Amino acid sequence: MQIKISEIASRLEAEIVNPPSDEAFIVGVASLAEATSEDLSFFHHEKYLNDLRSTKAGAVLVPSGFNEKIEDVPLLKVKSPSLAFNEIANELYSTDQTQENTGIHETAVIGEGVKLNPESVSIGAYAVIGSDTEIGEGVTISAGVSIGRQVKIGSNSLVYPNVVIYDKSILGKDVIVHGGTVIGSDGFGYEFDGSKHQKIIHFGYVKIEDDVEIGANCTIDRGRFGKTQIGQGTKIDNLCQVGHNVVIGQHCIIVADTAIGGSSDIGDFVTMAAQVGVAGHLEIGPYSVLVARTGVTKSLPGGEPNKPAFYSGFPVGPHEEKRKEMVYPRKIPKILSRLKALEKGISESEE
Repeated sequence: MQIKISEIASRLEAEIVNPPSDEAFIVGVASLAEATSEDLSFFHHEKYLNDLRSTKAGAVLVPSGFNEKIEDVPLLKVKSPSLAFNEIANELYSTDQTQENTGIHETAVIGEGVKLNPESVSIGAYAVIGSDTEIGEGVTISAGVSIGRQVKIGSNSLVYPNVVIYDKSILGKDVIVHGGTVIGSDGFGYEFDGSKHQKIIHFGYVKIEDDVEIGANCTIDRGRFGKTQIGQGTKIDNLCQVGHNVVIGQHCIIVADTAIGGSSDIGDFVTMAAQVGVAGHLEIGPYSVLVARTGVTKSLPGGEPNKPAFYSGFPVGPHEEKRKEMVYPRKIPKILSRLKALEKGISESEE
């Protein structure tokens, strides 16, 4: 597929600097350093300015306020180069090879009472779908996926290979689940009876709302009773753990290796950086930003749309306070040296 640069500029309502010929086109996308004359690239940070000056790209998306003098390459000024780049890339690669042809593979196992449209969905090799499950229009179930009974998957969702979805789980529309993830497994619950740990049975389910993306090898436990819920638009990175009866709000970002303890409530627009740990039965207010490796042992009030609240450290606290606390220990050697000098001076004066 190829797109004329003039068409891209028109579609994005971009201001053109160094206009190309009317017939100039691009067929792919690439970084500034690797782009060829048939690639579209983008510039969004000054550290890549030298790459921009030397790029061989057919055209480059730059911010609206960009005023550096760059010659020999067409520049398309837009509000957000990254988002505009993403839009064009999506069009170029709209026939993504991960999307299989519609239909049901001959090795797939479909239980009784399953509702799906074989002309609209794609069911891959050796996939298993339990009884009374509902699969929406345009859904792709990749090879080796195991889906339990009474599961509901909304339209245009994509489930990558080797995902396991337990009974009664609910996935909304446009949900993406990457390989190896397990949705609806037992919560980790035991009671010691004096001689051994008795397993607490979890009868609940998992509900994942529209436009959620879940990375590879994540685990989302079902509720002990009721639901574990992931809010609309939330994006979860690889290797994350969501405990039983956790409620995660809308449009949250949960980054790799984060673990959230059971029955915690995460507000809307919360960001958790890598390796954050949240204890159980806590509340994290909306517009909170948890810095990497934060250990949350108490509830946090959160922030506001234009003033997010930043937290860090273990135990958790406001980021600015914790940052100062981390700096103070580094000053101890100098403080000790000054103290020794003072003691030496006092000792000499007494003599």
